[in-house]
Amino acid sequence: MATEPNAVDRPVILSVESAQRVFRMGEVEVMALRDATLKIFDGEVLVILGPSGSGKSTLLNLIGGMDRPTGGKVLYRDRDLGKNNDREQTMYRRYEVGFVFQFYNLVPTLTALENVEVVTEVARNPMSAREALSLVGLAHRHDHFPAQMSGGEQQRVAIARAIAGNPSILLCDEPTGALDIRTSREVLKLLLHFNRDMGKTLVIITHNAAICGIADRIAHIRDGAIAWVKDNDKRVPVEELDW
Repeated sequence: MATEPNAVDRPVILSVESAQRVFRMGEVEVMALRDATLKIFDGEVLVILGPSGSGKSTLLNLIGGMDRPTGGKVLYRDRDLGKNNDREQTMYRRYEVGFVFQFYNLVPTLTALENVEVVTEVARNPMSAREALSLVGLAHRHDHFPAQMSGGEQQRVAIARAIAGNPSILLCDEPTGALDIRTSREVLKLLLHFNRDMGKTLVIITHNAAICGIADRIAHIRDGAIAWVKDNDKRVPVEELDW
């Protein structure tokens, strides 16, 4: 089981305790997570690194409230997410968590502004959709549809949508996986702005080890369990990332 660094003195915002997730397909059981244990600290940048099939996205689904563990616990500020009813789980996803995915997940028939308003219209304490788009440098693209934008611009709209709800945590699943390195750096700068200037927790799940350079801590997931967690003593500027 991985040991957490002793130096971290921030409060724990999320705690994964021996979490398991079993998927059943007929009579076959697939153990996607077998014994995942991890603490996530308030306001940190955590990169969860692992190869394809290691359980990264399954773990993200559990801490993001999109799925429930079949064993163990996932706690948000000491509240057991596995015991939430459906409404409570929806409220957790709506108010506490923002999601950024590899392939943007924008609604193609909505403009950039309308895609962000999907979140601001249901959030508890949102910023305005226009403000969120301005923060990601797209004030001039409010009325454009996803098909009229580059991949990098679409990902920036996705980030605007995620931060517009003013969540406590931003969960990013391979946020640069579909982008070239220059655009990836721009996207990572935006994510770090959310963390450093807005004081929010940032969790990036990736197979790209180069991204670990921007993390406060790095967790490595392998075969459905957290193999190790360590502090990153050699944080580097986004501009110096290369792959």
